[in-house]
Amino acid sequence: MNLRAGASTDVGLRRQANEDRYAMAPDIGLYLVADGMGGHRAGQVASEMAAEAAIRAVEALQGASVSPAEKLRHAVACANREIHNAAIQSEALRGMGTTLVSILVTAERLALAHVGDSRAYLVRNSKIRCLTDDHSVVGELLRKQQITEAAAREHPHRHVLTRALGVREETLPDLAELTPQPGDAFLMCSDGLIAHLSDSEILQVMLAKDDPQAVCEVLVDVANKRGGVDNTTVLVVRYEK
Repeated sequence: MNLRAGASTDVGLRRQANEDRYAMAPDIGLYLVADGMGGHRAGQVASEMAAEAAIRAVEALQGASVSPAEKLRHAVACANREIHNAAIQSEALRGMGTTLVSILVTAERLALAHVGDSRAYLVRNSKIRCLTDDHSVVGELLRKQQITEAAAREHPHRHVLTRALGVREETLPDLAELTPQPGDAFLMCSDGLIAHLSDSEILQVMLAKDDPQAVCEVLVDVANKRGGVDNTTVLVVRYEK
């Protein structure tokens, strides 16, 4: 199967800097989105470090007899260690961290790893399914059915993460592997998109646009037109039929 990919990111209308970062490394099959957090510029540093460290880690395992999921586990561990060490060594970077959602594509399988509240979706047979659970206070409340989706969007602690890269010495990603099918489309995004569009609205755009780059640009544009309260980043990978 052939792949087509596209990505778009924007600072939004409320923020002074874009702390999101995406990376596409088709030569090793790695695609990711990271949403940084921290003080002045620290979020930008954390998300950039996560992307670069993940790429280096997967490159180092090229040719190794390791499953795609294990490669991503190693990439997450390397990224977490680099960010955590940098934060300890620099007062200006103290407390920085980042989300990370990533997919690793091989000839027959696709692996997914994520930490934080950036999301991954699968669109298959004109239906959308979220593949990740938000590692956040609100995400936990939703899973326990203690609040509604509508209440979650306005919750005062909706940005408080329960898991992130770089905050602790070790962190565990959620990992999964699946077999992609012709026509599948995978979307990864920062929470800036989720703040303004529902899953069904994301699906509508993905079904209306065949080009991954066009999908990403439209979704980012809609998020900004609806207020752009945060940085918004979208990355789409399509499997050609």
